[in-house]
Amino acid sequence: MQWLVCQLHANELPLRHLVQHLDGATSGTRAFSGPIGKGIVMCEKLPVVGFDKIESDFPTVALTDLSTDQQYLWDISNAVVTGQCSVNLSRKDPGTLNHSRWLTTANRILRLYVGSCKPSVELQTLAMYVVKVYAPMWFLIKMQSSCKDGARHLWRTIKLSRYLSDELKAVIDPVIQRNAYFCHPANLLLAMLTDDRKEIRKLGMRRILKARKTVLSGIRKFVVPKLKFDASDYTELIDWQMCVTEPQLTSDVSEEDMMQFVATHASQKFHFPRFPCHTQAVERCVKVVTEASAAVCGVKAREGFIRPRLESRRIMPTFNTKKEYRTA
Repeated sequence: MQWLVCQLHANELPLRHLVQHLDGATSGTRAFSGPIGKGIVMCEKLPVVGFDKIESDFPTVALTDLSTDQQYLWDISNAVVTGQCSVNLSRKDPGTLNHSRWLTTANRILRLYVGSCKPSVELQTLAMYVVKVYAPMWFLIKMQSSCKDGARHLWRTIKLSRYLSDELKAVIDPVIQRNAYFCHPANLLLAMLTDDRKEIRKLGMRRILKARKTVLSGIRKFVVPKLKFDASDYTELIDWQMCVTEPQLTSDVSEEDMMQFVATHASQKFHFPRFPCHTQAVERCVKVVTEASAAVCGVKAREGFIRPRLESRRIMPTFNTKKEYRTA
């Protein structure tokens, strides 16, 4: 098996553990026990005050692909980076607080930060982590959503979080280690084979061809390798002396095609299943099926409910006002 876990969820786990470490555990399905957690419940009611901006670099994002909550994270993050929060943004809803949806929790942490005259050290720490690590990685994963990008995303998460103190790194590093599925040799080799650097593509190809010649008996066990958190590149995240197996997604690629791709980097000639590195599309399907099950009864009725809705979304992915909405 080749495990491709959801990186959007993996990106939430370090933030969740930081919140628990700095502010206390959760309390109930939509509540926290600490002062920050209690403050974010009604943070949108606070007026914006003068706040210190936090420097960060954000990837290029197609804003039309963002949902309302995702758009809010983009806007509030840029407000914190620039040190300017508009009146219109201050009046927007950061999203429903829910422990199963940490994107809205990040929204509310930043909204509380821009509305606090004297933010606590803990609130400043959480706001800085959201702006420097959580939000940039969220948008990067969404914009570069192929499974071939997974290992690079994981390494960038580690790199961006190295500014934290040793105490806080001791909180998030075990979380990153437990969820480092994309640093398995099979997933690393997939990233290396599609790297922009020719020498890295060659190295990945040599390791794949060598793995093909290794005969393994029994069932291959997918074990998360131990990470090197001080690695200067994603290719150095693991000890390559361990047993290396070929990615399942390249098993049907001939040696000739692989060599041609490595030499030219002609991505259209390199064919392997385009699996995503996150499960957002799956979650959308689960959501619409759940809505259909709550609205109608029977297989045909559910299908009649789902198909027009999906077709409508295809025709008009976004709309700004109700008058623009139309069914298929």
